Amino acid sequence: MKTEKLEKWLLLEQTGELSARQRRELAACPEAQAKRDELKDLRMALQVLNTEPSPWTVTKIDAQLRKTGRLVWTMSRVWKPALALAACLTLVAGVLNFHDEQQVSSTSATVVLAAAVEGVWNDPLEEDLGNLERLIVAASGDSLSIMEM
Repeated sequence: MKTEKLEKWLLLEQTGELSARQRRELAACPEAQAKRDELKDLRMALQVLNTEPSPWTVTKIDAQLRKTGRLVWTMSRVWKPALALAACLTLVAGVLNFHDEQQVSSTSATVVLAAAVEGVWNDPLEEDLGNLERLIVAASGDSLSIMEM
């Protein structure tokens, strides 16, 4: 049996993933027994690690988690109603502004209109683009079909 295959099967044997047929083949192989002995020696050479943290560490981690949980709960209690109120106020203001019959244009629209009249936003390609648009409309024959392009 090849070494790579043998090592792979030994690892599968340790995790319990080896089939019955493969286990029989592995048991019949003398090289496998030698490798098993090497693995056993390595396992015995390693110290068993204590994976349990100290009680002081557990207490400190628990206190930190409780403190963080309390902080998140308090922040969500404050922010959720505040965001809901802001959304409702924005919705009401939008509806009232939309239905207002005597609506006066906003200052930003006035500034944009004044800037356009004064030529502050002068586009050097504006005239060429206008000519191109007129040519497209003339070529299409229908002035509304340009909207589909």
